[in-house]
This record gives sequence, structure tokens and C-alpha cells, in this order.
Amino acid sequence: MNDEIIVVKYGSSSVSGNSGIDRAKISKYARKIKDLSSDYKIAIVSSGAVVAGRAILGADNSADSTTHAMVGSATLVVAWQKAFAKHNINVGQILVTHNDIADKIEGNRLRTVIHDVLNEGIIPVINENDVLSDVELAKLLYGGDNDGLASKIAITIGAAELLLLTNVDGLLDSDGLVVKSIDSTSHETALLLTNGKSDSGRGGMSSKIEAAVAATKSGVRSHIGNASSDYKQLIAGKIGTIVK
Repeated sequence: MNDEIIVVKYGSSSVSGNSGIDRAKISKYARKIKDLSSDYKIAIVSSGAVVAGRAILGADNSADSTTHAMVGSATLVVAWQKAFAKHNINVGQILVTHNDIADKIEGNRLRTVIHDVLNEGIIPVINENDVLSDVELAKLLYGGDNDGLASKIAITIGAAELLLLTNVDGLLDSDGLVVKSIDSTSHETALLLTNGKSDSGRGGMSSKIEAAVAATKSGVRSHIGNASSDYKQLIAGKIGTIVK
């Protein structure tokens, strides 16, 4: 196994369907990740706990997003565990807040823990601890949930690559064509292309660009692409949008 680390981030829409967590989608992603595991150590940042909890409690339940996250968190990680078990890969959950990462002591501890489990061949599935922090819950209201977290995780653990995956093929221009690359001189223009809308109309593409730019400035090559795409081609820059 290569010592290079890749962080792969899945948004809520990528792991869910009309009835909550979509296990068929997650199973397909696990196969794609398995195919990368000979070349990289892999950490996953996965949204979806709120969606899972909402499906469990029912549409008529009056619970807030914090409660939904608490109820749905186990369902999300178990879905990932079962998907990877088919490939004899172990998965564990790590819940963090942005404050944990920023704290000198806790941030260093987080880095050590993630490196330790990666060295054991275990894939950490990381999510914002929504029960204790509302930073990502606020972002979920308009899209981009966990993009910033994935960027910070990638920087903290010294990842080589960051994949920000969604349900479109990358940043699209005004003609609906994929923008192949964004560099430090064009990312502001790229933000204008999003026009306040994301792949799901909630602002998430802006969040992905900002997260990717932040990671790239810290030496992490960043890519925006479709969760159902060929990840090796995405990493190679043959598809999707590279942020340089």
C-alpha cells in the first residue's frame, strides 16, 4: 500500500434516497474505494446522519436536526461497515467538531488517531459531531455539508488528494460544460459560475470550491466530481474539475 492518503467526501445527496440511507449507492462506493486501496490509504468524510435520522423518526416527527443526527449516526456508519465487509475491509467512525481540529492538543490527537487506523488498514468514516456542533448543520440548510470539514481533515492529516463528490460531473460553466480546472487566479470567477446554486440547488458547489481552494493552498490536490464516476480518472484529471 502506498503511504499517500486520499480523503473522499460524500454529501448527503450522494448517500441517500427518498427513504433515507441508500445502501445500494454506498455498496457501489465501497467497491470504488476498494479499487483505490492498493494505491492510497483512504479516509472517508460522509454526511447523511441527519437524513438517516429523519427517515427513522418519520416525516411527521417534530424533532430538530440535532436529534435526527443523533438517531441516524449509527445507521450511517453501519451502512458503510456492511458495504466494506464484503471486501474484508474494516471501518470505524470518528465524530469531530471544527473546534476539535483547531485545538492544538485535540487536533494533534486527531491526526495521530487517523494515521494509526490508516496504518492498520482500517478506513475511518468521519462526520461532524452534529449533536455537539451546529456548524455543519447550518450548512446543511443550504448545501455543502461537510465540505469544509473534509478540507480541514485533508490538511490536518497531510493528505495528497481530496475528492469532493456530488451528483454532477464537476463545476459547470454557463453552457453546462464541465470546467476542467480552476487555479488561484480563477477561483473567484468560478464562484460566480455557481450563482448561489449547487448540484442540488442549495449552494453546495460554492462550498466545494471554497473547500477545495483552501485544501489546495495547503498542498492537497483537490478534485470535484461525480460520486458515481471513475475515481482514478478523477484523480488523474481526465474527468471532473481539478482545483490547482
